[in-house]
Amino acid sequence: MWQISPMNAGLAVQATTHLSSLPLSPWAGLSVLAAWATAALLGGGLLLRARDA
Repeated sequence: MWQISPMNAGLAVQATTHLSSLPLSPWAGLSVLAAWATAALLGGGLLLRARDA
């Protein structure tokens, strides 16, 4: 699970050297980071809609 955490994904996006030692490639890191952001925005939107009458 730590391999797809937002911190590791963000660091993978910034990496330019020693890419083989990273748990994610830069493009995979960008995808994981986008998925976390989408999940957070979707969750927040659903909570706002449910709680705001």
